[in-house]
Amino acid sequence: MQNSWKCTKCGYTLETDAPPETCPSCNEKCEFVNVTCYIPDCGDTGSDPRLGS
Repeated sequence: MQNSWKCTKCGYTLETDAPPETCPSCNEKCEFVNVTCYIPDCGDTGSDPRLGS
């Protein structure tokens, strides 16, 4: 199963083993947050404040 990564700059989400150095959406070097288990299926009820709404 691949991880889900979200760009902290533009919010673009992609599924891959590791995040790219440059975001495919905003074409900038951004921080990517692993959002794989921020879904109900994982049983995690918390949230990461960096993800936004």
